[in-house]
Amino acid sequence: MLNFPVETKVFSASTCLRGSALLLLALAAGFGCGRSKAAPQVDEGPIQKVRASLAQGNYEEALKEAKDISSQVPPGPCTEEALYLQGYILAYDKSDFVDVRLPLKQLLDLYPGGKYAAPAQRLLADCRYWLGHYNHAMNEYKKLSANYPGKGLEGYALLQTAHCLLLDDKVGDALSAYREIVEKYPTDPTADWAQLMVANTYLKLQNYSQAKTELQKLMSFTQSKDVQDEAQKALRQLEAEEPFRKGVGVPE
Repeated sequence: MLNFPVETKVFSASTCLRGSALLLLALAAGFGCGRSKAAPQVDEGPIQKVRASLAQGNYEEALKEAKDISSQVPPGPCTEEALYLQGYILAYDKSDFVDVRLPLKQLLDLYPGGKYAAPAQRLLADCRYWLGHYNHAMNEYKKLSANYPGKGLEGYALLQTAHCLLLDDKVGDALSAYREIVEKYPTDPTADWAQLMVANTYLKLQNYSQAKTELQKLMSFTQSKDVQDEAQKALRQLEAEEPFRKGVGVPE
């Protein structure tokens, strides 16, 4: 029997995508504070202190500084970034997936079309997912896809939704969602992981012949070496165990 549990592979795909989410911090630092041409004299000193503390790994100080900025009344030109960084630190440093909702929701309420709105919505959805609140997470991923089109997040939102369905034992719906990603977003990196999850799900169901077909399909289009290695490893294991399955009458 293949030791290829669905939960492990869902975590692998999610971890890969979660790692890519860490790049949002670097991108956020490049945005700077919101400002207009009519008001160039914006004091960036406080938010620069937050960035510096983050760069030094001083997360406690960065969190305190971000909270100080975001608590200002009325909101200042750097409030949006401060709210996002506050949520970022709570999620990635503190693993506080509950309290992270307050600054992120405040950001989305105040700046629904701001530069940090899409990453804030993504992080809010991910936190629901990491907590295991799959129905709530799916609602948040739906908002991510619907409210921020054209930002390359549709495939990610659908992939995470498929993970939620699978972890909620809705296997048929999950398979449909994974296949939809491959069809709609064939050049998106999420298509590779979606196809890998299709194969993984059939392995979990012990439908080895279909799993092999899905892995071969993945090998035919993926450009990712990591995904190729995963698929090749699984194919070799399938082929190595095929005689034993036939010997004990395990259905193909």
